[in-house]
Amino acid sequence: MMIRHFATTSHTAPDTLDRAESWRPYGACAAPQYVGHEDLWFPEPGDTEAVRAAVRVCVSCPVLALCRQAVAVEEHGVGKASRYGIRAGLTPLQRWAADTSTRAAQGKGGRQPAPCGTNTAYDRHVRRGEPVDDACRKAHAKHSREQRARDRQRGPAVPDGCGTTRAYYQHIQAGEPVDEACQAASDAYEQQLTPPPGPPECGTRGGYQRHRRQGETACTPCRQANTDADRGLRTTGTSAAA
Repeated sequence: MMIRHFATTSHTAPDTLDRAESWRPYGACAAPQYVGHEDLWFPEPGDTEAVRAAVRVCVSCPVLALCRQAVAVEEHGVGKASRYGIRAGLTPLQRWAADTSTRAAQGKGGRQPAPCGTNTAYDRHVRRGEPVDDACRKAHAKHSREQRARDRQRGPAVPDGCGTTRAYYQHIQAGEPVDEACQAASDAYEQQLTPPPGPPECGTRGGYQRHRRQGETACTPCRQANTDADRGLRTTGTSAAA
């Protein structure tokens, strides 16, 4: 019996082609000196020196753009609290803010992304490795001219061109010391990524206390929640709901 093998067509790539993640072995983090030192990418909160060290490695990576795309797909829709470590040169908060599905990126309760044609939008394009449009490039040039004029008036306290998150990453990529103005800009950006908490909702003990602080008559759900919390405090020693 003769067995014939027929070629078939499909919409999927054949196995003979490289896999989508074949770029990973070429990443800077896969270099021999970093094997076994994975904790480098998970610095302690507030350890800015450790964060800079990890970002410095990432921004020099030859496959940074591919890594950033893969991370964006992998973490799409993931909350802030479930993102960890430095990935693709970005902190968890920066990746959360860059995710198009998050409230911060959509402007629903989070920080409204700056529109194109502003210096902030220019910095956002640079951080994400996106093409910079003409409007943002012109806005950045204008901002730089104005910044230089302000620096000349104030004196040489801030190095020329510093004081922005873009300059912060340029220092890290070049292996240069990060000046106080750039560090302050990076810290301020991190703080802006976390929107302030909203007022307590009705139906909670916090909502009842909000009514009292504002001199309002507490609604029925808030009164009931406060009564339940008091009862729990007397019987269990805590006002937290079971």
